[in-house]
Amino acid sequence: MQNQQSSRSQYWLRLSLIHKRSPAFWLALLGHFELTIEQLFSLPTAELSQCGLKPDEIALINSPGDEIERIETWLCQHPLNQVIAFSDAAYPERLKQLDSPPLALFCCGRVDRLKAPQVAIVGSRKATINGLNTARRIANELGDAGITVTSGLALGIDGAAHQGAYPTCGNTVAILGGGLGRIYPRSHQALATNLIEFGGCIVSEFPPWETVKPYHFPRRNRLIAALSSGVLLIEARIKSGSMITANLAADMGIDVFATPGNINNPLSEGPHYLIQQGARLITCSGDICEELGWVVKDPGDAGNNQQEDGDEPLLREFAGEPIDIDYLVEKTGLSVNRLLPRLVELEVKGRIMAVPGGYIRAIRPVGD
Repeated sequence: MQNQQSSRSQYWLRLSLIHKRSPAFWLALLGHFELTIEQLFSLPTAELSQCGLKPDEIALINSPGDEIERIETWLCQHPLNQVIAFSDAAYPERLKQLDSPPLALFCCGRVDRLKAPQVAIVGSRKATINGLNTARRIANELGDAGITVTSGLALGIDGAAHQGAYPTCGNTVAILGGGLGRIYPRSHQALATNLIEFGGCIVSEFPPWETVKPYHFPRRNRLIAALSSGVLLIEARIKSGSMITANLAADMGIDVFATPGNINNPLSEGPHYLIQQGARLITCSGDICEELGWVVKDPGDAGNNQQEDGDEPLLREFAGEPIDIDYLVEKTGLSVNRLLPRLVELEVKGRIMAVPGGYIRAIRPVGD
């Protein structure tokens, strides 16, 4: 929904802003009284009261208040800011299968990502180095295959998944637990910006000014699960939000995957439990694609080889001593925003390594 919103879209948006009622309530009310959204908003006060609505709710239906103006202001703040209402063509059909689907989605970026084939990658905020590297690698492989990686922009596995995916033409979607005007955590503001610039999308069912609250995360997690054809868990404790996401996916009939880990690491408990319960053990993106029946391009095709050759000019800047970002910006002429995704991609490929003081070129096995 662009700045000039249709009446129908505006009505759904206005309902979404009546926070005391869930989306399920409004959908049930419309169904019970056999009303269209337009008819609901045309009812006189007496009939709205007969529908069981309270005076403050009726007042919000009759007058949208200043929240709509605040949203209009937000829409003008970035050319890719937009609202997708429940009735809009861009609204993902997968979300309509939820018991209480969002009546409006606040987005920034390429909203067509929401209807693309998606795999969610979730896990611990306090992941190990191995877990973070695994998330980046698998996300990068999925993105290279044209599959959108969906996660929650949190610290740890979520952030690593977005880092691995966004250099692949922005094949990633971040679902937030607060408003888009209040990126959380703040340390991921730059990641969110890069994600959008490279063609990804950030999404929330909460209005832009809404701060993150603990009870928002289960609502966010249900969207991550519902949008995805499969959910991959990488490192999580048994009692964690990531396990909730995986269990939500299983309840929805969505495939659940897990990576194995060190049996002495508490963060392996969640994935190992899921595997014991029937989740597919995976070690690479190919395992996921095979299980989902997706045919993807061969990683060794000519296009990929050309990309590998294109890495050489940047790789020549690396030697045995650590090279920092400032040096690379000066030598390559690339901006930090353009350079960082290249470094992430090279690290995922195993061609450079992050060390104290910067990066060094990794030693590649003979024949690689």
